[in-house]
Amino acid sequence: MEKFDRRGTEITAPVPMTPSKTTGLGGFEVPSSRARGSALRSHASALNVGVLHLVPTLEVFPLLADPKMYEPNTIDLSDQGEQELWQEKVELRTRKDVVMLLLVLFLLIWQDRENEASLAVLPDLLEELDSVSEEARLLTLIEGVLAANIFDWGSRACVDLYHKGTIIEIYRMSRNKMQRPWRFYDDFDAFKERMLGFGDKQPHRHKRALLFVDNSGADVILGMLPLAREFLRRGSEVVLVANSLPALNDVTAMELPDIVAGAAKHCDILRRAAEMGGLLVDAMVNPGDGSKKDSTSAPLMVVENGCGSPCIDLRQVSSELAAAAKDADLVILEGMGRALHTNFNAQFKCEALKLAMVKNQRLAEKLIKGNIYDCVCRYEPPSLSQM
Repeated sequence: MEKFDRRGTEITAPVPMTPSKTTGLGGFEVPSSRARGSALRSHASALNVGVLHLVPTLEVFPLLADPKMYEPNTIDLSDQGEQELWQEKVELRTRKDVVMLLLVLFLLIWQDRENEASLAVLPDLLEELDSVSEEARLLTLIEGVLAANIFDWGSRACVDLYHKGTIIEIYRMSRNKMQRPWRFYDDFDAFKERMLGFGDKQPHRHKRALLFVDNSGADVILGMLPLAREFLRRGSEVVLVANSLPALNDVTAMELPDIVAGAAKHCDILRRAAEMGGLLVDAMVNPGDGSKKDSTSAPLMVVENGCGSPCIDLRQVSSELAAAAKDADLVILEGMGRALHTNFNAQFKCEALKLAMVKNQRLAEKLIKGNIYDCVCRYEPPSLSQM
């Protein structure tokens, strides 16, 4: 919000000044001894800084179809109504700095509890996923991502839900209300055919999928991690892309390794992939894990995006994300900030899947002519100019 207040209506991207072989956070060199995927920071201990630097090294995201034509904002911020809305939010924040500080401290405590509660029910969810057909599992996974995206401290309507039930009760309620077709965009069938094949078309295995994750807790643990697991069991490399700096309850790249480690205790697929990606060392296999029959040779990795906002401007990403993107053939943007407020109309050189639950009535009416809690599943093949 400070950015919008300071710069007005236009987001401007700085000229990239990326030296070679940097982590994308502070410009520190990547150790030359690192193995496969050396540009990817796959464990929190590999972050060679004591504190987070506020000015990471930034580059243009290489998978943008046409960086010169790229506009991150979906809503025109020069609109008078939008300016008044953002100005009101900035002034409200300024008047309540002390309250905001207390809220941040509360969120840190709450996120830990939400992570623990979500990890506790993850085994049951994975067992449910493994008990159904491949087609049913894929739909359940996408529904799960959309349902889990309801947990967002940036939305007043969603915060109110916390007074009406536990995390798991809210998640199940959200999943049970998933009804297709989803509002405005429901491209699940096209995505399913690409993944599983149809007619004479064979199932497609992606080389590397970039999953831009959103919120901590149930969103990432019950939504995005099970989806990542599906790509891993198909032999696709998975890179979880998270914020470099905190923003509300958005998960950060430094927090993800611990979350993955917790999930890996319940899933052999995640455990092996995390070990290959350097996220786990000497991990213990859960003897009760029924997924042992599945094998994977693909790593699970984590990179930071160079950002500290719920939205993301792909003209300004970390150098390690830019490096990871060069071998990627699928981008998944999840969440209202990354897939709706920004990048909803972004075109890529590779396949893209944009998943979000709309948690703001104003945006729902303006963007999709729908209602709060409507869902968007937008699948796009590579930009025609790149095919």
